[in-house]
Amino acid sequence: MSQFNFGTIVASTKSGSGLAADLNAWRDALHTGHKGAAVPTYKVPGLNWINDTNSASWVDYVYDGVGSAVRGFIDPVAHRYSAAGNYARTIASGGATLKLSDWGTLFNFTGAAAQTVAIDPKATLLAGWWCRVIAATVTVTIDPYAAETVDGITALTITPGTSITLFYDGTNLFTDNKEGGDFPVGAVTYVPAINPPSGFLRLNGALLSRATYANLWGFASASGNITSTDALWTEGQFSPGDGTTTFRIPDGRGNFVRSWDNARGIDGGRAIGTLQQDAIETHAHTASSGATGAHSHSAYGTIDAAAAHSHTYTQIYTHANYWENSIGSGDARDSRSANTGTGGAHGHTFSGGYTSAVGDHAHTVTVNPTPTVPETRPRNIALLACIKF
Repeated sequence: MSQFNFGTIVASTKSGSGLAADLNAWRDALHTGHKGAAVPTYKVPGLNWINDTNSASWVDYVYDGVGSAVRGFIDPVAHRYSAAGNYARTIASGGATLKLSDWGTLFNFTGAAAQTVAIDPKATLLAGWWCRVIAATVTVTIDPYAAETVDGITALTITPGTSITLFYDGTNLFTDNKEGGDFPVGAVTYVPAINPPSGFLRLNGALLSRATYANLWGFASASGNITSTDALWTEGQFSPGDGTTTFRIPDGRGNFVRSWDNARGIDGGRAIGTLQQDAIETHAHTASSGATGAHSHSAYGTIDAAAAHSHTYTQIYTHANYWENSIGSGDARDSRSANTGTGGAHGHTFSGGYTSAVGDHAHTVTVNPTPTVPETRPRNIALLACIKF
C-alpha cells in the first residue's frame, strides 16, 4: 500500500528529517498511483488512485469530488490495461444526451413512452468512443447533433427488445445495428408465415410514419426509387406519402420479382421499381380440322350406249288344256308372263361429267387453352414479402 497523508506542513513542528520522511512517503504514494484498498483520505477532485485488493485485476479510479469513477482495469500478470465503461444507467423517461464522458456506458431505456438519445457534436468526441444503447421496453430514437448522421441517416430508430452499440471513428458515427438479423435497412425477404419476423414489415404498400420508421424513411429517400408524389406511386416504388409525416413502401403482394436489367439488354427500357404487366411470348400452335359428317355429291355428264346385243323373248299360247307355240283356229289366247334373256356382262362409259358442289361450308378448328385461367404463370408457392425497417 502506497498512500500517505502528511497533513499540513508546519515549519515550527517539522524538523528537517521529519519533513524529508514525509516527502519521501508522499513520493512513494505518487509513484504508485496512490494504490490502496480505498480512496485515500487526502482525496481531492481529480485525484487518480488504484485499488489493488484484487491481485488479478487492479481497478483504476478517478475521484470527482463526490465519488470515484472507474477509468479501467489493470492486469498485473499480462501487463494489459483495459478501458472500462463509466457505468450502467437505467433511464425510465426523458431520454439522454451522450457525451464524451459516456464512453463505454451502457444505457438501458425502460418505461412506457418512446425516448430519444441525442449525441453531442462529433467534434467533442474522440476516435474510439463508444457506448451501448438498449431499448428494453420502449422505442428509442438515436438523434445525432444537428445535421450529423449515424449510419448515414439523420435519425435511427430501434424497437423494444433490441439494442445497438454506437461507435465514433474520428470521422463518422455508426452502429452494429443488427435489428432483424444481418439484413440492411430496406432489404426484402420472403418468409413462410402469416406475420413478419421482428424488425420487418409486410411489403404491402402501406403508408408509414417517417418518425416511427425513420431508418426506412432514410433508405427510401436515398434509394433513387421514390416518386415525386403519392399519386404517381406504383407497386415497386416508395412515395413521399403526405409530403411531411408519412411515406409509402412498395407492394409485393401477388407479384413475382424480376431482377432489374440495369443496361444488360434482356429486359431493357425499364427503370428500377417499375411494374410490368403479364404477357405471352410470340409462338405457334399446331391444329387439325374436324370432319364435316357424311354427305353426297351429284354427278353430271354423258353415258355412252352399250355394245350391240339382243334379248330373247318367248310368247306362249294355250289351246284346250295344253300349251302351244302358235295360235290356231278356235284357240283361246291366254297371256303368260315371261323374262327376256340377259344381254351378258357389259358396262357404260361416263365421260365429260362433273360432280355438283356441296355449297359453302366451314370446318371447325379448335385450339384448347391449358389451363383456362386469366394469367400466365409458372408453378409457384405463396410466401409473405417483408421489408426490413
